[in-house]
Amino acid sequence: MKVVLPAVLFGLFSLTAIAQSGPPALCKRCLFYGGDFDEGDPNSYGLLNENTLVYPNTSTYGAVRVTEGHEILAEGFLFQIDFESDVKLDPNGVTWEVRTGVREGNGGTVIDSGRAHVQMQPTGRIVNGPEYTVAVTLRTPIDLPADTYWFNITPPCVNERDSICKTNEYAVSNTTQQVNSLRGELQPVGEIFVNSEYFGYDWANWCSLRLPQQACATLSFGVMGKVIF
Repeated sequence: MKVVLPAVLFGLFSLTAIAQSGPPALCKRCLFYGGDFDEGDPNSYGLLNENTLVYPNTSTYGAVRVTEGHEILAEGFLFQIDFESDVKLDPNGVTWEVRTGVREGNGGTVIDSGRAHVQMQPTGRIVNGPEYTVAVTLRTPIDLPADTYWFNITPPCVNERDSICKTNEYAVSNTTQQVNSLRGELQPVGEIFVNSEYFGYDWANWCSLRLPQQACATLSFGVMGKVIF
């Protein structure tokens, strides 16, 4: 059973690295970015995150704290996604969720959810395949007062008439060094959760799945919007 995806460098891919200092270019009005995947760190992993014909309804969630005395208006978010096979979503777009109160064995409360078209941009990094920034912009921004929130973007490939969907797999990158992070301290350490009936993960903390402590500490994702106060 495939549980996690260790970082492997493949010579078959030839991506032009995007010069970057700071969060990804698609993190517009960027409030938070956890940091980049580190190709050279043995604790760097791609964590299962997909709804495909291979692994259905398997989603990983990363957390951000809105600190006491503040409130944000979330206008969008992004995940750094590893496309292990073809760089394709079928249907085009992703599902997304925002939750609060997530803990081991409990998915907490859904604040908002939906499906949205995406913007995608290659990062130039390789996880098991090429990594892309996958970003969504919300039609209606979400007010988030002080609390801890868990975010997810799940890429699909569920078209049974599409042969690619019979092999396509996706994962979300972790970040071990928080390189190029923005307000990375707002991500609570060790609060990455996976929910998957297929694998039997009922809101499992990735740190409970025998990952090295640094590997399950922080996720490579971002939140866009503005601070209300």
